[in-house]
Amino acid sequence: MLRKNSGIKFALLVIIAILGVLLCVCPFAVPYSTSNYNSLVGAINKGVDLNGGISAVYECKLDENSEKELSQAIEDSLSKIKVMFEIERYNEIYVTRQGGNKISIVASGAHETDYAFSYIEDRKVMSFTLNKYSDDLTDVNVYMTSNNISKVRPSYDQELQSYGVDIYFTEEGKKDIAQLKQQAKDSGNKTVYIYWGEINSDNLFAEVDYEELNGQSMFLSSSSISDAYTATEAAYSISAGSIDVELTLKEVGKVSAVFGNNTLLYVGICFLVLIVGSMLFMWHRYGHLGLLGNLSLIFYLIIFTALMVAIPFISFNIAAVVGSVLAFALAIFSNAYVFEKIREEYAIGKKIHLSCKGGFKKALWTILDSHVLVVLACVFIWIFAPVSMKVFAITIIAGAFVSVFSSLAMTRYFVSIYLPLNSSKPKKLHLYRDKNVKEIKDEEVEIIPEEFAGELATGGDNE
Repeated sequence: MLRKNSGIKFALLVIIAILGVLLCVCPFAVPYSTSNYNSLVGAINKGVDLNGGISAVYECKLDENSEKELSQAIEDSLSKIKVMFEIERYNEIYVTRQGGNKISIVASGAHETDYAFSYIEDRKVMSFTLNKYSDDLTDVNVYMTSNNISKVRPSYDQELQSYGVDIYFTEEGKKDIAQLKQQAKDSGNKTVYIYWGEINSDNLFAEVDYEELNGQSMFLSSSSISDAYTATEAAYSISAGSIDVELTLKEVGKVSAVFGNNTLLYVGICFLVLIVGSMLFMWHRYGHLGLLGNLSLIFYLIIFTALMVAIPFISFNIAAVVGSVLAFALAIFSNAYVFEKIREEYAIGKKIHLSCKGGFKKALWTILDSHVLVVLACVFIWIFAPVSMKVFAITIIAGAFVSVFSSLAMTRYFVSIYLPLNSSKPKKLHLYRDKNVKEIKDEEVEIIPEEFAGELATGGDNE
């Protein structure tokens, strides 16, 4: 009965592993829908090193109405530009100052025709006022402008059933909003008029009640926004208007991946060779134990890949690839170390099930200590390393946690359900001892079900 149960469990585990691998590497069309599943590997964010992208350099000039110095205005604009490009959800974005009056933008997987590049020079300032422009009243008092906006996102309001934009304010903008609301309350003028571009009757973007203004953010709809497309256009144009400097494109070029257009293919082949080679080594050296370790490594790879997709700030570059390889090597080492301890236990005369118990027990603290040291080292790397190297530390940290789980939990479980299938044939596990070593009678093992422990205690070959 126990052998049958173990066989069923292994069949289910193999099926789950196969499905997991397919979900990791195989894209497919989702049945009965227009959506496509891109695979977990395809969904991992890929940086410029692997995916290529676009590099653009812009010359900066102060707005004629700006009260800031050019240097300060450029520094304030860097974060706003990065936020603007994040609307496109690029995998990796670098916005840096270049020289005295230029800004360099590098975006992974980008194209010159993307919204962000198309609208960044389209600087239309948004103005908030309590006076409606007319031929009789041309001198409109502006209380705040786009410079008080930190980011803009296209949005859809379910309650109003309307497309629009979500506007988020800077710390200075929050103060100006509070003053604007107080001025509206004191003057009795409850309507706030928002102009987009030059203040005239043609550019009135929206009219809102001052009580609807929120110090943190607000949703704005307009007659000029009718669908998701125009909402996205508006979000980019307003974002461009919030930048503290006027930008003029000076040069633009395509950034190639490190090893050319086939970089992802080369990386995939290297990973496949590493995985297959490691599993063949495990099988050759440890026999059925190696196969159990390989099953554990497959689950390790599935979980690790899912983590790389789930962690939002990870963007895979060459450093992340190296980190992933080292993390996988850590998982191989952990399983191999457990199996070596099992071999040592069997060599001194213990039975198979007792050798497994002793092997996991002796390997426990060594594996935990080594992984803790690796995690601590990677924490220091993450703190002090440049941005491009932080992902190296993050991948190893994630891999270390999954490695501990796979070697000390999953592999242990797989061994426990394997023992009912083979408790008396050590050669299948590549376990050997000298013929003059006597078998040790020991307590019942905890790694296997209690009802099977008695049977194992009286069985087994003395090889």
